[in-house]
Amino acid sequence: MTVLTIPTVFRNSKGLVALAVALGVLSAACSSPEVRKKQYLDSGNSYFERENYAAAIIEYRNAIQVDARFGAARKQLSEAYARTGNAQGALEEIVRAADLLPDDFDVQVEAGNRLLAARRPEDALARAQLALKLRPESVDALVLRGNALAGLSSYDDALTAIEQAIRIAPERGATYTNLGLVEMARGRQRAAESALLRAVQLSPMEARARLALGNFYWAADRIADAEKAFEEALKLEPDNLPANRFMASLMFSTGRQAEAERYLRRVAESGGTEGTLALADYYLVMGRPQEAIAGLKSVSNGLNMPDVALRLARAYAAAGDSKTAWTLINQRLLADANDASALLLKGELLFQEEQREKALDAVRAAVAADPSSVEAQFILGRLYAARGDSSAAKSAFREVLRLNPQATSAQVELAAAEARSEPATAVRTAEDAVRIDPDNLSARLALLRGLIAAGDVTRAEKELATLRAEYPQTASVHAQDARLALVKKDTVRARQAVERAEKLDPRSIEMLAAALALDLAENDPKSARSRLERRLQAGASSELLLLAANTYLALKDYAAAEKALLAVAAADPTRNEPHEMLGSMYLDQQRLDDARREFEALSARQAKPVESLTTIGMILERQGRRDLARKQYEEVLAIDARAGTAGNNLAWLLADSGEDLDRALGLAQDAVEASPDTPQIIDTLGWVYYKKGLPALAIPQFQKAIAREGNNGWYHYHLGLAYLQAGDVTKGRAALDQALRYGTDNDTGNEIRRRLSELGAPR
Repeated sequence: MTVLTIPTVFRNSKGLVALAVALGVLSAACSSPEVRKKQYLDSGNSYFERENYAAAIIEYRNAIQVDARFGAARKQLSEAYARTGNAQGALEEIVRAADLLPDDFDVQVEAGNRLLAARRPEDALARAQLALKLRPESVDALVLRGNALAGLSSYDDALTAIEQAIRIAPERGATYTNLGLVEMARGRQRAAESALLRAVQLSPMEARARLALGNFYWAADRIADAEKAFEEALKLEPDNLPANRFMASLMFSTGRQAEAERYLRRVAESGGTEGTLALADYYLVMGRPQEAIAGLKSVSNGLNMPDVALRLARAYAAAGDSKTAWTLINQRLLADANDASALLLKGELLFQEEQREKALDAVRAAVAADPSSVEAQFILGRLYAARGDSSAAKSAFREVLRLNPQATSAQVELAAAEARSEPATAVRTAEDAVRIDPDNLSARLALLRGLIAAGDVTRAEKELATLRAEYPQTASVHAQDARLALVKKDTVRARQAVERAEKLDPRSIEMLAAALALDLAENDPKSARSRLERRLQAGASSELLLLAANTYLALKDYAAAEKALLAVAAADPTRNEPHEMLGSMYLDQQRLDDARREFEALSARQAKPVESLTTIGMILERQGRRDLARKQYEEVLAIDARAGTAGNNLAWLLADSGEDLDRALGLAQDAVEASPDTPQIIDTLGWVYYKKGLPALAIPQFQKAIAREGNNGWYHYHLGLAYLQAGDVTKGRAALDQALRYGTDNDTGNEIRRRLSELGAPR
């Protein structure tokens, strides 16, 4: 007879749960799979009823290990995950349960609602359709269908579904709540308010109706009405988690952060895990990590709850205990290498530790694991922006806004990324941010910067006057005042604004940039250099060195600019700006090999290196290495088939060599479609037509190019050749004469003279 010894790990009181689970495994081992999975399910349900959700999760997983198609266990596992705050796990398991239990109406509706909450309206709609097949006149299923259609912006169909639900059960207030939400989405404010008030009237004892009404008032900026609706909901259900969280959020949004704590405490003290997590989040936002740790540790078996473990990791990191934070993160990733939240937190900590390449890799992995994560996409955008990869940053921020059009922070970041090369677009983006959050100073400054960059002085002055009145003690406002004054060539006002900004924030890089621009505008390079070098002596950050490089370039001190840029590249190898600036400087100095080296380094750091690879191709052309240039442009077009400059340049090379003229024509037409007002691109299309022997099509293109840049000798030369090809010697000779007048290069000039000589004197 074998003697069974209880392992040491189970001998103390803290091991009672583990012991019970272990003995359950032993006794079940002798049973059939059907019996074992049922025992695990019953055991899990017993733990669930006692609110020991961590132990319940273990038992439900055991049941699923016995039978992966055990839908009842997956249904219960989903609910246990939901109770521990693991929303992703709850979603995954309820969807699996719905697949395994196609005839279970309640599971289909629950899966649909969770999919809707996860912003997956198409999948939610599919679940609603399944539920309606089971119960065609179910109000819950019709409401789910309506909400899913609204999520797909099919508002008319959504309204039809909700109205049908109301006809079936006109006394049900919750359905009017959904009607109100659909009307809100359609922009029909009066109809929405009417439906929501009707919901409150029909369900006077339901908190949900008042919460929906409060949210409506909040969205309409009727703060007092919103607060009253939330308070009424809390009178009905003091421990209601959404009501307390809405009130806490309202307190935050109205500058009453301290008042938010009591609402979150109330929910945490009711014993629910979600309330504890919400309170911990509050403490983290308020910079009170030790209190967050204490609350999270009070949740039993925290390490088996991903959301608890990751919040603990964040709290320990905030408290300065990075070792414990990393232990928790690594334990979570060991359990699930594709946990998007764990990967995201890993990236954030790596960035704080200045391991920027590893941070970017971790956040990219988080986005790959969960492309719909707004937070992951936003942080990815910030990481790209920090390294100077503007194209990738814009792409990430636009994805954030696709997922959540109300994300003001993403709009502000996107506007900043657009301001450099797309000022008009930056203005529109910032306007959207201000429309959503009119009191957001960052959004309003982004709008002001965009207006100045776009040259809209009148609107910029109006916006600046408002900001100066509302934020007289903010250095950034006065720095923008200086920038705008310089645009208007008002150096006296610019000097006053700079002095005011410097007094408010003497370390501001933005203020220093305005001061240096003013020195240069006043033709005082000595003061600019002196001001800059005083700041450099006090400590040189990457941002300061980049500003120094730009200033030295303006002073034409290329050696000093190169030294500053090389220092940035050495101090922070992940940044793109020094390579881009060095490459451009070397190009201006005709140091083509050095320029190509820098743009190659830049392209290796960019997510979509369209511009840098195109520039490399142009350098290769200037070096006479046309075959390599063609390969470079092909590589660009493989990344982005709509890359206009690369397509244009490849079209020119193909046409000039007489190869594959049909492809050259397609590329040139695409380039003109993308940039219809760029004369060089229009000229390329004309050149392709000329090479194809189609002068009637070529001539109008060259005329368009000349209309936009009349003093370009090349365009006149090409027009002259096209006229001669068409047999119009008189116009051909006149165009060639104009080409000589405006100039080309020596070899082309000699070719023009030879042709004119062959044509003889005009009659």
